[in-house]
Amino acid sequence: MFKIRCLIISILLVKSLFAHNPQVSTISIIQNENKKWSVFITAPLYTCQLAIKDKFPQMNMDSISSYEIQKIILDLVKNNLIFNDDANLKLVNDKVQLAHETTIFFDINNDNFSPTTISFTAFSKLYNHFTLLKIIPSNSKEITYILNTENKFHYPIVDERHTSDFNCSI
Repeated sequence: MFKIRCLIISILLVKSLFAHNPQVSTISIIQNENKKWSVFITAPLYTCQLAIKDKFPQMNMDSISSYEIQKIILDLVKNNLIFNDDANLKLVNDKVQLAHETTIFFDINNDNFSPTTISFTAFSKLYNHFTLLKIIPSNSKEITYILNTENKFHYPIVDERHTSDFNCSI
């Protein structure tokens, strides 16, 4: 009985060590029933800190307040997340929740928005990092794509011969 308990504890311990992989972040772009789009990004806080350190190597992370960290993370994400090659797309109602797993949220302020191309380079300089991209439209099939160094953290440009219900290639 003791050996079984030790085995179970060992398995749970090993599983918990791999629960938050700093090489993986997630972007979920979700359309609601009113046809409005929202973006949820989750990434380990350590990933965000590494990206900030890469972007601002002279910054002393220990001397920054949590409010300033939230603002820096939000600016880093917004400046490195480009939809449809439009750097001026309005991203509104933003929120950042700092935790072991940091969450960034905002709405896309464009009534005619459709995610055809997506570039996210905030974490591109990190070693062996990739971002899972999920596009969830309200009236068609969910798309899952991995942004990594091989595709330069860019969701492909639409090929007119291969389009889905809302002009995204799979």
